[in-house]
Amino acid sequence: MRSSELAGLAGVTIRALRHYHQIGLLEEPRRTADDDHEYDVRHLARLLRIARLTELGVPPAELPDVLDDPAAAAELLDRLDREAAAEIRRHTSRRAVIAVLREHGTTPDLGPDAAPVDDQHVRVLHTVREPGPDD
Repeated sequence: MRSSELAGLAGVTIRALRHYHQIGLLEEPRRTADDDHEYDVRHLARLLRIARLTELGVPPAELPDVLDDPAAAAELLDRLDREAAAEIRRHTSRRAVIAVLREHGTTPDLGPDAAPVDDQHVRVLHTVREPGPDD
């Protein structure tokens, strides 16, 4: 299959395909008599894996290890899961503060501490915080 077909099947651009060749993530295919690239199923499978990992936020520099080492892939998934959980906690905390601001009609630039709130909301605002890097 040609470059455009491979890129289309994998959901990437031809520019991305060329980039993956340049940084060594994707093996160069053989060339036809017309000097066109001729990709096979192996290229498609690897490109689909590359695309999926980049969608998950894996930096290109980490891709070679993850693509070729199942143990590294498992460790990566654990790390991505921890990062996603921390991000969910940060968003949940932010949503709690937004809910208090909305409930009391306080503008976001003043922050929840400026909101005229009752004791229950004060407790919520003091228990809700932005998680740090270890959360």
